[in-house]
Parts: sequence; structure tokens; C-alpha cells
Amino acid sequence: MKSKLMPILAASTIFTLALPLAANACEDKKNLTQAQRTQIEEIRDNTRSQVESVLTPQQEVEFQSAIGDGQKMRSAVANLNLSPEQQTQIDEIMQVAKEQKKAIYRSN
Repeated sequence: MKSKLMPILAASTIFTLALPLAANACEDKKNLTQAQRTQIEEIRDNTRSQVESVLTPQQEVEFQSAIGDGQKMRSAVANLNLSPEQQTQIDEIMQVAKEQKKAIYRSN
């Protein structure tokens, strides 16, 4: 019985801790100036271009289709059959974008 409760307790703890963080992220986005929103959009566009440059033509078609269907960029990338090298490159691209966006949110 104890072993069945541990995953439930762990999941509920994670959810409880993550919910306020997600709410703060949403609040941060609401407080951005128009210039900051433009910067975030530019980062998003640059990230997408960089990710596409790593993909094969077939992967790029699948990626664009997923984005067009409303998937988030990370989700769209996760569904591609990436080589380890591609995964490493995309992880680095995403990390740089994340740091750039964090800097904008912190400057608020």
C-alpha cells in the first residue's frame, strides 16, 4: 500500500509547488511593455529559425505542421525523430532562448 501512495504524494507535491510558479510566469507576461513583448516575439522567431536549420527537410515539414496545428515549440520538437546530435543542438538553442527571455522578464 505504501508503494502506491508514494507516486501520488510526489505528483501532488510537484503540482502544488509548480502551480504558483506557473501563475507567476503568467503574471510576468501580463506586465511586459510592448517593447518587451516585441523582444520576446523576436526571440521566439529566431529560435524557430535556428531549430529549423538543424532539421532535415522532412523533419522541418513535420515541425511546421505541428506549429501550425498550435503545438508549442518544445512539444513539436519532442515529436520528431531527432538524432543525438540534433537533440544536443536544439537543447542548446532552447536554453539560450530561455535565458534571453528570463533576462527580459527580470528587467520588468
